Amino acid sequence: MSTEQELMNNAFKDLLFHEENMAKKYAAISEQITNPKIQKMLQGLEQGARNHYRTLTQTMSKFSIV
Repeated sequence: MSTEQELMNNAFKDLLFHEENMAKKYAAISEQITNPKIQKMLQGLEQGARNHYRTLTQTMSKFSIV
């Protein structure tokens, strides 16, 4: 059985993995799209995912999650 700390560690790591993958997907799609408005929207989504990633890493650091 997992401890509360292990569950929290795994949840944060899963979230981190998800945000990283979303940022990569948005960037890859943005490079393939020729419509400037859609490109800009995807770049905004990518930046949002990167901001979430940064916030998660800062929070993980506060909780000593490696």
